[in-house]
Amino acid sequence: MSENTNNLINIPDLSPSINNAVHNLTDKPTLSVGTTFADLWYLVFGGISYLSEKKKLKYAHSLDLFRKQLESSIEQIPPEKVVDPSVQATAQALENSKYCIDEENLREMFVALISNSMNAGFQKDIHPAFAEILKQMSPFDAEIIKVFKDSKINGLPICQYELKTDKGFSTLLDHVFLEYPSTDLAACSLSISSLIRLGLLETTYTSWLLREDIYTPFEQHPWFKMLQGEFPDKKISIKKGRVLLTPLGRSFTKVCIPD
Repeated sequence: MSENTNNLINIPDLSPSINNAVHNLTDKPTLSVGTTFADLWYLVFGGISYLSEKKKLKYAHSLDLFRKQLESSIEQIPPEKVVDPSVQATAQALENSKYCIDEENLREMFVALISNSMNAGFQKDIHPAFAEILKQMSPFDAEIIKVFKDSKINGLPICQYELKTDKGFSTLLDHVFLEYPSTDLAACSLSISSLIRLGLLETTYTSWLLREDIYTPFEQHPWFKMLQGEFPDKKISIKKGRVLLTPLGRSFTKVCIPD
């Protein structure tokens, strides 16, 4: 079959009915904000081609959900607050979203970013870096950052598990975070580290939250007990700290995390 340069997704091996249905998913969306967004959509998604039929259909389904969610979110913007989308912010967000739309929580955050970029009420918080940040986040990172959306300005409790040695203390596990309901402390630690690298979070272990009992769960956690069992002749302790949103992180959570 010869290549049809008018097709948005090249799917030569599917039946005509399925082929047409998939191509229709990436037609220029009809949106109330005008043609700018439709042109950006076509520019970003116009030439996508996948080898696997299964992958094509899965991606097409995710793309359809993405477009419907975008249309719904944009339609909810009060008419008096609708602004033309920034080419820099919106085109970059659409470009980066195509790597992430199979993941529901990341897709929802891209929907929020793109639709809020067309809302006058969010203009002071929109930053072009948000699209690249989202592209580099794992689905688990997205779950962790959601915990901080409504957090206090002074942050949330965090700690390090430390082993006392003859030369001082050795860190056994950094960035121990218990505010997300996961028993995998190593995964949480990795995610916190990633979000720090992305500029959304910062930690300090030179100051901590004043309520002493807020750190009690760290000493009661099975990981802490396990470490005590591994080093029965050593002292295991916690180094108290706090983790909080950076200014960039506050704007990011406002713009990219749906209410």
